Amino acid sequence: MQTGPATGGDETGVMQDSHAGTVCWDRTPDQVVGVFRPRSVHWLRRQLDGFRRLLEWRHEGYTADETSVALGLSLPEKLTDYPPLAALLEKFLPLEDPEPLRLWWEPDVVSFLYLVTEVTLESLPDNGGVVTLDEREVDAWTAALPSMRIVYAIASGVWQPPEDTSERGYAQMPPVDPEKHEWHAQMVEWLAHVVDGLTDIAQPEPAEHH
Repeated sequence: MQTGPATGGDETGVMQDSHAGTVCWDRTPDQVVGVFRPRSVHWLRRQLDGFRRLLEWRHEGYTADETSVALGLSLPEKLTDYPPLAALLEKFLPLEDPEPLRLWWEPDVVSFLYLVTEVTLESLPDNGGVVTLDEREVDAWTAALPSMRIVYAIASGVWQPPEDTSERGYAQMPPVDPEKHEWHAQMVEWLAHVVDGLTDIAQPEPAEHH
């Protein structure tokens, strides 16, 4: 079962050794404009769709007890042991918090990530490589892409799973292709490059002083 961003496929032409020129950001008074290679947009769509399906898979596993039914909620029975998702949720739900508290807040995190992923996917062009983003879409990109990056990096073997990963968790990991490690590592860096460029260009321009 594919439960995370896709890491297979012969897409090594998407990225070269340098990030330079792979995306160009600019802005107008109302929008941010990004120019990508069309195949890079295709790759982003594929990974984000896999990330969305991972969030759906997790949400579908929630159940309702007497307390949550009374509140109209469904909650996870236990913390996930799927390493890419566990690493992501740890960024939002601190390990030092009691497990019941983390389980209580997890649906809010998953719902938020699903929403920003949907917005990001909808903002991708059907053809070509030009992306135009309003303020809401910029916020979605800067939340969805770093989150998807965590899942992709661990699922592809670029980053190590969390230290407390169980044997069951390791057994759920997708197979890793050592021959594609360098390429996956480049894609992890490229995602950071995309978000850094977007964050920089989206910063409000300083007010002019007269």
